[in-house]
This record gives sequence, structure tokens and C-alpha cells, in this order.
Amino acid sequence: MEHITREQVYHILQNLSNVEISYTEYSRTRLDYEKYQTYFDYFNNQVLRSHNLGRFYFPIPLTGDMKTPKTVIEWNIISEKLTILPGFDMAVSKMFNFPDSTRHCCDYYTMIYLMDGSGRLSLDDAQFDLKPGDFYLIPAGVYYGASSAPESVCIYFDLRRSFLGAEYKSIFQDDSRLNDFFVESLKSDSSMTYLAIHTNNSASIRNRVLEIFAEYINQEKFCSSAMKNHLALLMTSILRDPDTQIDSSISVSHIEQQYLLIREYLRHNYQSASLDEIAEELHFSKQYICKIVKTVSGRTFQTLLMEIRLQMAADYLRDTALPIESIAELCGFSTAAHLSRCFKNAHGIPPSVYRAGRS
Repeated sequence: MEHITREQVYHILQNLSNVEISYTEYSRTRLDYEKYQTYFDYFNNQVLRSHNLGRFYFPIPLTGDMKTPKTVIEWNIISEKLTILPGFDMAVSKMFNFPDSTRHCCDYYTMIYLMDGSGRLSLDDAQFDLKPGDFYLIPAGVYYGASSAPESVCIYFDLRRSFLGAEYKSIFQDDSRLNDFFVESLKSDSSMTYLAIHTNNSASIRNRVLEIFAEYINQEKFCSSAMKNHLALLMTSILRDPDTQIDSSISVSHIEQQYLLIREYLRHNYQSASLDEIAEELHFSKQYICKIVKTVSGRTFQTLLMEIRLQMAADYLRDTALPIESIAELCGFSTAAHLSRCFKNAHGIPPSVYRAGRS
């Protein structure tokens, strides 16, 4: 296939949704996999393969006599080997607009994005109507079923668990709400079943998704790295938007929400943040801020701020060659000696030893 642009990707996705309507006419009852297989054999041979569009649906290319998996329920769990190409950390595909869906689970994370139309997501403990601009992150091992209405455009992102475990902080911009989701969902005994990100489906968000899809379809040099970079930019666009709403399967109390606001502010203003400054910014009294931090975390405000500054210092020591003096200034410490003293108290070793051990 010749190089295609994000605009062409969107045009193809819309056309494929129009073609899928014929399946709705073919099988108006609950999803019948025997009928679906017969229909899809025709669909694949006459439409997809003849125009080399199979990869819009199937991350693993269809070649020779390979057939579409007959049913998802034949597997106890769908493996990333079936969906994510070797050398890639993610795969992208279009959801086929079934009139119904079958629940299944995967050994990788799934992110569902509704671009156009409407859809529905079913989990063991909840059901959600999908609206344009909605993203739903579903951890590995969670049973779910997703469907989208005729003429809708809904996208699957399949993300390796190992990839997110190693890079979720950089990909998802070290946002505390998303960090908490990944920290919890990566546990073997996690009860986390979803994270929902509701956006206004702006042009920048849609274009980032289409850029990722185009990179995946074109398979050009460095495309895997480009996809990860576009994913990080996508999350930046989402998190910058003040209208973005995020919620998850674990309920958060009002005071916990306020604590997250405080922690998020400190993460972005750790260099110069103070109790006076954050009280003015959040319109809370200084006493109330201290009470929130103590109630939720068991720490004092100054302890929380110091932990965040020391974490940033550790990141600079690990990822840069900046001198200790510069790191101290960047992280809000008065002198390099002040940073060294605090760092040793927290980690048991001075910054220079910590850096040497990570090099």
C-alpha cells in the first residue's frame, strides 16, 4: 500500500463503516458467528484483501489462507501474540460495528476510543454508553464487551502490559490520576476494571489518533517510536483541556479529590511551591490544606512537598548528566548541600552514589 495520510485514514474508516452496514442487514439477530464467518469470508476476499485494507481490522496481517479468528470465545484469554506485531508496543485497529458483542479478556491493556457515532461498553460490574471523544482504558484480565452502532467509527488501541508498566509515567504525562490507575491496575490482585477519559473530541485529539493509525498502517522506518510519541502528544492534548473529565472503577471521595488537586499542583510547581501559594491558587485555607494532606496521606504538607522534590531530583540524577548544583536549583533546594542532606536522609545514600548506581 502506498503512503496514506491521516485524512485518508479517516476517509477509509468511514467507508468501511458504510460497508459494514451490509452485515447488519445480513444478520439482524444477536451476533451469530456462523453467519458472521460466512459474511466475513466474502467481506475479506472481496473488499479487504482486494484493496489491501485488512490491517485496518486485524493487527496481525492476513496472508495466504489465514482466516479471521472464528470466535473470540474459543480462547480463555486473547494473547498479545495474536494482536500486537513483533517489535511493536501497541497495535491499532477499527472496531467492526457488530449489532451485539461478546465479552472476552486479553493479556494486554485495551484503550477504546469512539471517534464518531455511538457505542456501548459492558463490564462485569458496569455498563457505559460511549460518546464521541470518550476513551476507556481496560486492564489486562478484565472481561468486557464493546459494540458500536452502524456508521460509527470506534478505534482499538492494544497496548502491551510490559510497555505500560515501564513507560506509563512518560506516555501519560505523570498525571496523578492516571498514575494511580496504572499503579493499581498493574497489581496481580487489582480490582480496577476501567479508567474513563471524557473529552470534547477536538480536532487535535482526533488528528493525534489518526496520526497513530496512519503510522501503523504505513509501517515506515521508526514507526513504532513515532506511534509512542504521538500517543504521548495525544495524552498531552487531552490533559491540557480543562473540559477533560477522568473517572475510574474505584470511587474517590470528595476529600480524596481535593488531595489529588493538591498533589497535582505540587507535581507541576514543585520548584517554588509553598503553602501560601497553593492556598491562594486553590482558594483553600492553609489549615484546610494541611488537614486534607494529613487525612488522606498521613503526612504533613511539607513532607509531601519534600517527597515530590526528592522524586524529581532522583529522576534528574537518573536521566540527565546535570551537576548536583543545577539539580538542587531545579528542584527547589536552597543549595546542593541541602539537597544532598535531604536525599541521604530519604534514600540512605548521597545523590552521587545514587547516580553511579543507576548509570
